[in-house]
Formats: sequence, C-alpha cells, structure tokens
Amino acid sequence: MRFQDRSAIVTGAAAGIGAATAKLLATEGASVMLADVDPAGEAVAAAIRAEGGSAWFVPTDVTRSEDARKVVERAVAETGRLDILHNNAGILAIGDVTTISEADWNRCLGINLTGAFLLSKHAVPAMAAHGGVIINTASVAGKASARGYSVYSATKAALIALTECMALDFADRGIRVNAVCPGPTATNMVLGLVDDPATAHARWSKELPAGRLGTPEDTAKLVAYLASDDASFVTGASWVIDGGRLIAGMGQSTVDRD
Repeated sequence: MRFQDRSAIVTGAAAGIGAATAKLLATEGASVMLADVDPAGEAVAAAIRAEGGSAWFVPTDVTRSEDARKVVERAVAETGRLDILHNNAGILAIGDVTTISEADWNRCLGINLTGAFLLSKHAVPAMAAHGGVIINTASVAGKASARGYSVYSATKAALIALTECMALDFADRGIRVNAVCPGPTATNMVLGLVDDPATAHARWSKELPAGRLGTPEDTAKLVAYLASDDASFVTGASWVIDGGRLIAGMGQSTVDRD
C-alpha cells in the first residue's frame, strides 16, 4: 500500500473531494485526520474505521489558527508524525465586485486561502524532520476567468501562486507542494447551484469534452498520486483535472450555464 505508516490531514473532509480523498488514503494505509466544521465528518471517519482503516474526525474551522494548530497536534499525537496535508476546504461565492457582500468576500478568502495558509503554517514544522507533501485544492477558475466568479477565482488563483511559493520555500526541507485544479465536479458545491442535480449532469455531459461531470473520486485519485512516492519529482505544479473544460474555453460562469 502506498501510504502504509503515513499520517494525513484532509480538510473539508465531511463530503465531496475531501471525503473521497480521506477514504482513498485510508484504503491505501494512511492514518487520516478528517477536519471540517460539518459534524458529518464523523460519519465519514466511522465508515473508514468500519472498513478497517484508521481515521479520526476533528471539528475544525480552518480560518482559526488555534483550530489549525490543534488538528496538526492531534495528528502527531495519534500517529507520531505528519506526512500529508490536503488543504481542500473551500466555498463558492457568486457575484461581481458590486454584488458580493463584504461578508461573503471575507468568508471566501478566509476559508479558501487563509485556511490553507494556517494549516500549512502549523503542518510544515511537523513535517520538517522527515519531509512531507502538501496538496492544495485550487480550481480551473484560478487559471481562467468566468463571469460571476470574482472572489472565488481570486482565491483560487492566489492559492496556485501560494503553492508555487511554498514549493520553493520548503524544497530544502523535503516538502513537496502541489495543487489540483478541478473543473465541474459532482459535489454539493456544484450540484447545489441548480434545483435538479440531474440537469447539471445532463448539461455538463453535453458541454464537457470528456462527456460527463467529474466525480470526487476522480480528483481524489490525483491527490493520492501527488501524495505518493510515484510523484517524488513533482513539486510546484498545478494539475488540471476538468474533463477538458479549460481547453474548450471557460465561457460563461457556472451560474449562467447551469
């Protein structure tokens, strides 16, 4: 198993990409800390344990430095080390700069960007003695513009830049840092934009070159690759996983298209 005797933290792990990643890492031997504000994360951890894996749920607000510190300390206390951090927690706020409220702007920045900063700030010292891997969940919206995505795209573009800077800053400590950039994926964030999820699947099936909406498991597999020794020479990269959306042209925002 690729992650035997390794320890991981996954934020935003109560559902979607985070839950899929936590399950996959645990299946391949990792001990996983699931961090989320949503108490549903406990059910995900329980499901992992029921399958014979090692998992703990830690209620975590990634915008709070104290919470970030505690989840890192818990991982080290339970397993003796920290090897993998998946900064996955994120939210979507829709609107241009005249219509987004200051509260939504600040909340999106706090969760999508500051959260990754705070978890990394506390995780890097825990990894420094033996090396580690940090994977940030960015987005194709951080690589190309779309109407209605001003704050979301700003946070994801910043996260890509942060990934590159961190990769340079910590390479000499044996810490690799990469980002994944999902396109439309069947998560609560995307499906919640429409009244009928079947409509989202049907429309994206027509509009994406791959012919379907992505799944959380698609991205989880990429995260697992980047976290593994198979990617030992990969750092500072942003990996697009979007069914061809970027090369086909981002076009209008998801709000318009869904």
